[in-house]
This record gives sequence, structure tokens and C-alpha cells, in this order.
Amino acid sequence: MAGESRMAVLKDAMVGQWRSMGGMAGMFVGTILLAIYIQPFWDRPESRAFGEAGTTKVGLIGLEFILILIFTGVIIWLAKKGLQIIIKWAVLIILWISLSYCLIPLSSYALDTPQPLVEFRDEATLDGEFLFADIEPSTFLVDNHTHLIKMGNASGIDSGQASNEIWSWSLDMGNQSYSAHPKRIVDNIDSYLFCDQARWVKFGKSDGNVISSYNESCNAGFSTSENDWAIKDKYLYRIDPFHSGENIVTHSWWYNLPEQFVGAEFLRGVLLNDDNFLLVSSGWAGIIEIPDSQHSGQLNDVNATILWQIAPPSGDSFTSSAWGHSPWDENVWWSENSTDRLLMIGTELGNLHGYLWDGAELTVEEHIKFNERDAFDSAIQGIMLADDQRDGRTDLWIASGGETRIFSGSTMVESLMIEGPVDDGPIGMVLHTVDAPRWAELGIEDGVLTSYSNNTAQSAIVATPVNDPAYILQDSAGYWMPIYWSQIIAMIVATALMVVLTIRPEWYVVNTTGILTGAGVITIIGVSFVPTLILIFMVVTAIYDWYAVYKSKHMLDLADTMISLKLPILLVAPQDNEYSFLDEGTDTMSRMEEEPVAQSESRQKDGKDIAEASPPPPRPKKEGGNALFMGLGDVIFPGMLVISALTFLPGNGTILGLSDPMFVALGTLLGGLLGYTVLMSYVAMGRPQAGLPLLNGGSILGYLLSGFIAVGTAAISFGITIF
Repeated sequence: MAGESRMAVLKDAMVGQWRSMGGMAGMFVGTILLAIYIQPFWDRPESRAFGEAGTTKVGLIGLEFILILIFTGVIIWLAKKGLQIIIKWAVLIILWISLSYCLIPLSSYALDTPQPLVEFRDEATLDGEFLFADIEPSTFLVDNHTHLIKMGNASGIDSGQASNEIWSWSLDMGNQSYSAHPKRIVDNIDSYLFCDQARWVKFGKSDGNVISSYNESCNAGFSTSENDWAIKDKYLYRIDPFHSGENIVTHSWWYNLPEQFVGAEFLRGVLLNDDNFLLVSSGWAGIIEIPDSQHSGQLNDVNATILWQIAPPSGDSFTSSAWGHSPWDENVWWSENSTDRLLMIGTELGNLHGYLWDGAELTVEEHIKFNERDAFDSAIQGIMLADDQRDGRTDLWIASGGETRIFSGSTMVESLMIEGPVDDGPIGMVLHTVDAPRWAELGIEDGVLTSYSNNTAQSAIVATPVNDPAYILQDSAGYWMPIYWSQIIAMIVATALMVVLTIRPEWYVVNTTGILTGAGVITIIGVSFVPTLILIFMVVTAIYDWYAVYKSKHMLDLADTMISLKLPILLVAPQDNEYSFLDEGTDTMSRMEEEPVAQSESRQKDGKDIAEASPPPPRPKKEGGNALFMGLGDVIFPGMLVISALTFLPGNGTILGLSDPMFVALGTLLGGLLGYTVLMSYVAMGRPQAGLPLLNGGSILGYLLSGFIAVGTAAISFGITIF
């Protein structure tokens, strides 16, 4: 029977090619497993192709597809023009870069000492309240109920000793009585302003000496070169030095603050200059123009002039703020203009806002993208702007939801996450640095973070790299960039592979380079896009692959070009010991596309012979041995979905002893192997096949089945946007 004959031929063909098909399956699985192995190294925001915010943008997947089309078109055009030398060297450069994505983590795993885990340890709790941290947050102010104390080097984690007291001032109001009201501190440029609804006191920052004081019932205050000012409830007023504390009110110096401002909910005050004062409360933040003359109205008649303002949306409120050096300054922070500052404000719903002060106005900091990607799902309890290791770059520190997260660099990548502190209410953070001997020549130090909450005090060392750099480069802004031996060795190996590939591009050299390149590309793209986008990408490319192989056939031309140039854009699985990739010509794939001559057989029906086509026989063995070819993209696309699942799926449970993400990743890999098996049933008959429809289809099926088992609809729910 024809059907039985066809199956018999197929079985014989697959059995006859078991070596090449098994070898290709091994390379398929091995490449993806290697990508899984190096995934932890690249699973960090700065490694994602378009940053953290780009992981859910479908438009960027469209851009990737367009780049694939352009690359394919350019290669085919150059080949037709006889410019193979340009193709070869351009692809070699791309391969060299792609190899680094795999070789750098492998080299690091082999040679580098792992960075120690950063963990909090308990410190002696403050017998009082954390009030304020300076712009350089190694010093801070504490209210211990009897004294206002300025302290430094908050943690004894490096020395075993407690914080250093710099100065203290007694809060005694007379006869050992103390105000029970909240204490507020304002940064008054070269002094502090203290208010506790009973007193207004101006201190020198360095020595704590009282410069001036009044008996004023105020929430906050500040002092210019001309006048002293206080804020009470919803009013800003100039203090009358001759009638302070008396019930004599000069209405001509009283101004209304915006109705959203509540004095009792004061968060931060900063004297910007003699003309402007920054004020932040839970319901309003703004810059007030400091009056230079009195008005002629009555109380409540005249509003303060507001130069800039912002209020949280309905249902939200400001919970924390920071004022300090900007991470986006072009120079190291100690060389920046003294007027350049960054205001950060956090909210109850986990939003972050940033504004740049240039000495004249406050503008939105466009680099702040946290809200676009829902980076925080609980209240922002604390914010700090501080240089973690005194390398000149300011980092952003956020305490929220039982975690302390550090964001670094111009793109605000998350460089570190520390578990803790776990507490309700505001969290104050301070940082000082201690000597790191291996980096002493550069002045880089270990950072010591201390966090204070209502019930806890905890500290942790944010250590400098434990590995000695081979070289240290410095850019024009003064930032240091270490180059490690593991990175140098990885680049040497990548270069050596390119040299060997050029001198003797035998199949085992091509495969070694292809596997390493494939694993690197799989990982970088897999950590850059959430699974839903990868699924869309795979469907689109599968359709394109079908068209390019069966309709336009330009994919066969591309494969012939790569085979003739002996470039590892494909994998080669020899069937015979005598096979040599060096013997392949320029039309390997096109020649295979030619239809083999069909045989025929006959059967009888109603006494008549009926001719019937039989399945085409396998192609005759080629002189010098045969091999199976698979484009590297046929491995990369299923692998991308594996890595994306491992990177972005929630990992709250386990199945069969595997974490949910790993279970789904392996389910996706098994689905890809199923697609591979079906694909080989077609390839066995000797004709080139479009690999992605079956490989991607099997991987997608495996992902959806294992994904819904492990995490339900979370497998496809990632808040996708266009751009």
C-alpha cells in the first residue's frame, strides 16, 4: 500500500540518518541549556537590550524583526554583487561581539570570586527619632527626646563601635520640660533650622552653636540674609524679632500657602537661595518666592507667590523625599555646580518623581522611568541620593515594601537589592564609606548603609568588587571603569575562534562557534523581552520563514551564502566520518531543493491496473559524506522563549522540585524537541524545510501548557504596550 510504503521509506530514512539527527538534537538542547547556565549573569536591568522599560513594548519587537529583514536583504544583495568578502568580515565582527555574551559569563564563572551577598545585620536601635540626613548622607540629626544630636558614621559594622556623636543640643525648655510635638529640620544652606511648635532655633551645621532663636509656635522655618521666616499650619510669615512669642500679629507679613499644604504633614524644607524656598508636605510640594516687602491686605487676603508646584493625584500622597546630587550630572558629584541638585519624591502608591534644580528653576528629570514600568507596588518609605563606594557617581536608594533597592548609572539600572528593613512608616537611610585596601589607589571605598525605621536599625556593607582588575580606565567625566582578567581572556578566546574559523572552518569549529554564539544571543534577547512579546516574535518569524523557504526561496540563497563562506550562522551535524564541511560548495541548499524522481507502483481496482505514485526515495549518498544543516535561528527562537520564561515568570511555587519558571522553561524546551522530531520526519526525505514553523510551534505549545499549569494566566499577562 502507498501509505505503508511511504512510512517504511520514512522510517528507513530516519534510521539511516540517526547520527546526524541525534547530533543536531544534542546541539539544539545543548545550546539552550548553555543559555540557561549563563542566564543569571545577564539577568539584570542594564543587560536588557532596551532597558527595563523596553521589556514590554511590542514596538521594539517589531524593530528587531525589521532589522532581521534588513540584514537578510543586505546579505543577499551583497552576494549577488559578488561582495562575499564584505559579508564575511561583517558577519565575523558580529559573531565576535555575540560570542562575548557567552564567553564573558563562562570566563567569569571560572575565574572570578563571587561577590558576597549583601545582607542587613541588626544595629543598636535609636533611642529616639531619625529626623534628617545631610546632602552628603554620612551625617544626620536625631531627636533622643532630651537632646538634638548630630551623628556621623552611623554603623559600627566596620569597627564594632557605635555611631559618632558630633554635637548635641539640649531640648530642655526649662525645669526639664520637653515639647511633645514633632521636631522638624530645614536645610538652611550653611545652617539648620529647628522647629517643634514651641521654638524656632537656628544652628551652625558644623558645631551646633545656636545662631538665633525665637519662641515661635511653628511647623518649620528658614532664615535669609534679611529676615527670619516661619511656617505655621497654612501660613508663611516673617518673624518679628521684637514681638516673637507675643500675641501681636503683623498681618502685612503673613501669606497664605496652597490649600493642599498642611503644616503638620511637613516632609522637607530647603532654602534654595535668598529668594526661593522649597517646601514638601504629604499633599503638596512647591517653590515659594520669598517676599521682599510687606503687603497692605489683611490676614488671609494675600497668597504666597508659587513659582513651581506639584500635588499627588487623588487617592495618593507624598510619603518621602530626598534632596541631593544628581546621578545624571556630567561630572563626579564633588565637582558639580553647588546649585545643581535633584529633588526626589515618593508616594503612597509606589510612584517616584524627580525634578532638577539648576539654580534658577525646577524641571522634570526625564530619566526617571520607574512609574512607566510599575517598579514599586507599595509605598516609598525612604529615598536617599548617595555614592555607594565614593567612585564619583551618585546612586538612588529606595526603601519600599521590605526591600532596599539601589539604582545606578544614567539609565537607573537596579544594581542591588537588599532584603529589609521590614517595618511600617518612614525609613531613614544614611551612608558612610570605609577604606577598601585593594582600591585605595583610586580612592574607592566600601559603602556602609544604615537604615532606621520606627522599630529597627540595620546596617549592611555594599562592598567594592572582590576581584582585582587588570586595568582601570577613566572616562572624561572622571568615572572609573575596571577591566577584569576574565573579560580579557573571554575576548582573547573569541578572537582565537574567529582566527581558527578563518583559517580552517571545519564543521567542528563552525559548531563550537555557533553553539557559543547562539547561547549568547538567546540569553541577551531572552532577558530583554517578556514571554508574551517573544511569543508574538516567534509567530511572525515562523510565517516569514515559511514564506522565505517555500515561496520566495531567498532563505535558501542566504543559507548557500553562509555555507560557501563557512560562517557559523548554522549548525552542521555530519552523518559520516569522512564528511568535511570544507567540501561544501555554493549551492548546497539550492541543489537539495530539486525534486527527486518519483517511482511508481500499481494496484488493481475492478480488474484494472491503476498507476500510483510512490514516495520519493531518499537522496543518494553524496561523495565525501552527508550532513544535516540547521540555521542558528532555528535554535535561537525556541531558546529565547525558554530564557524569557526563566527571567520574567513569577517564582512563588515549585513543581516536581523545580521552581515555576524553571518548570515552564524546561516544558518549553521539551515542546521545541517535539517540534524538532516532527521536522526531522520531513528533513529525512532530503528536502530543505522551514524549521521555525514546527520548532516555534512546538516551543509555544510547550510554553502555554507548562505555563498555565505552573502560573496560570500570569504566563501571558505582562502589561504589553506599543511604545
